[in-house]
Amino acid sequence: MKVIKNINNNVAVCLDSTGAQVVAFGKGIGFGKPPYELSISKIQRTFYDIDPIYLKMIQNISPEMIELSAQIIDFARSKVSYLMNSSIVFTLADHLAFAVIRHKKNMHIEMPIYYDVKSLYEEEYEIGEYALKLIKQKFNITLSKEEITGIALHFINAAAMRKNKEEKKESFNVIKQIKGLIEEHFHIQISEDDFNYSRFVSHLQYLLKRGEQGTSITSENYKLYTSLKTNFPDVYECALKINEHLHTVFGFTFNEEELLYLMLHINRLCVREDCYR
Repeated sequence: MKVIKNINNNVAVCLDSTGAQVVAFGKGIGFGKPPYELSISKIQRTFYDIDPIYLKMIQNISPEMIELSAQIIDFARSKVSYLMNSSIVFTLADHLAFAVIRHKKNMHIEMPIYYDVKSLYEEEYEIGEYALKLIKQKFNITLSKEEITGIALHFINAAAMRKNKEEKKESFNVIKQIKGLIEEHFHIQISEDDFNYSRFVSHLQYLLKRGEQGTSITSENYKLYTSLKTNFPDVYECALKINEHLHTVFGFTFNEEELLYLMLHINRLCVREDCYR
């Protein structure tokens, strides 16, 4: 294995024997000035097909949390049939890291859709349960059962957001326009290199796809929709602007459920971009 870039002391970007790029994890493998050869025996885990946008994020997550996330993904692959690329290991690790931070700060998040997820998405809920047990074992931290919902939604979203490069290219212009609407509404500059923007783009890709097919997400999340609409009026107003723009361009009109998920993604993006400063 040839190291071509060090991410930190324990993570490096390598080329395998076929020339394929791989992100490798192993204690102390990031020491040394690239390029250099690395013994396979020193590598604990490898991840292929990682979007470069996630490499910067890896630096801010502990190796222990990434390893825990990888164990959860291993378990998840035995429970769900849909394929997941390696990048989900890092997005899940980021999610779990924030869940632990919220716990330490005694920040409790209400999840009105907890019972909906438990009854409608049994496999994903079971993955969430497993994650909480593993966090308890590894870190001696007991997260609330509501965190199961957040973890389950992570996998539900991953399943719903699979797409190919051609679909991304077709909707490139309209996504740029939507990005501009958000930046203008909140007076911010959104970095396209941030992994949160990548997740937002993924959501928009599938939002547009459902619009083209004339289908919408349906569930009984009206209370959560009403709560977000009341507590985050700027996010709601921004979502309405996007909805109106898509109606003008494509003739799409999305229901409250679609607006709810759009608002959740806008809010997550805005929290990271510090819209509420």
